Amino acid sequence: MANPTVAAGDQGVAGPTTANAGDLPLATVTGTLAGDDFSATLTTAIRHSVCRSEKGYGNAVPASEVYSETQSMRYAYADVEADSPAVTRT
Repeated sequence: MANPTVAAGDQGVAGPTTANAGDLPLATVTGTLAGDDFSATLTTAIRHSVCRSEKGYGNAVPASEVYSETQSMRYAYADVEADSPAVTRT
């Protein structure tokens, strides 16, 4: 598990839980999901998606990627993967 949540009461949480930990983005991300080298620093929750259109006016369209970062994201349980898909931490 690359980014497990930590216990917070009866739940799990990803990332810093202190107020005003900083402005997002907190993590530094590098690489791409398509290139299989996407990685991030810190433990904030990262959600990453890739969109690929089949064709654009007869030409192949390259994939576009987007990610979001959430500070103090709560989960039902501790010790579960906080990222989707799992992101390597550097």
